[in-house]
This record gives sequence, structure tokens and C-alpha cells, in this order.
Amino acid sequence: MKKKMMIPLMGLALATLAGCTDGGNVSPSSNTPTAATPYTQDLVGARGRDGESSLEQRGFTWIRTQKTDTDSYTYWQHKQSGQCISVRTSDGRYASIVNSPAFDCQKK
Repeated sequence: MKKKMMIPLMGLALATLAGCTDGGNVSPSSNTPTAATPYTQDLVGARGRDGESSLEQRGFTWIRTQKTDTDSYTYWQHKQSGQCISVRTSDGRYASIVNSPAFDCQKK
């Protein structure tokens, strides 16, 4: 009797999806970012004012800013996709840009 090797359906689905993505940068049909982090990583290291202009040109809207002793955190939301990102600025330059949960982009 031969043993059959079964692939779990979830694993198969994930493997299929992994082969069919565009890297998460831009939705192929709408040119809208589906994952803001890869779409904005080129801005890390930019001066704050230059980064703000670039984010606005890419369809992001400033939501709010929080300051700490050394850094500031700005929250931006993409107009079309609703994606929320957090930008950490240190010494006047963008130090990091990460995806944030939607509640971070609610005005408080």
C-alpha cells in the first residue's frame, strides 16, 4: 500500500499567494500602496520637511504628531487605501517608517 503525501490547504494557498504578489509595494490595478512601508522606505534618512512633501505627493495626509524627549512621531494615512503609517523623526531626519494600526490614525 502506498502512502499519500498531503499538503495542507492553508500551506498550498499561502504558497500560491506568495508566487502571485507584486512584493506588496503597489496594487497593480490602482497604483495605490498596499503596504506603506516598502512604498516609503526610500524616505528614511530624508530631512523632515522634504519627507513631508514626498508623503503628500504619494497621497498621504498628516493626522497628528506626538513628541518625546528626543524624537517625534507623526502619523499619516493614505487617502485612497486608508493605510496608516508612523514616521519617527530624530535629529530632523526620518529615522524609520513603519505600518501602524488604523487606530493610530484616528484624530485624538
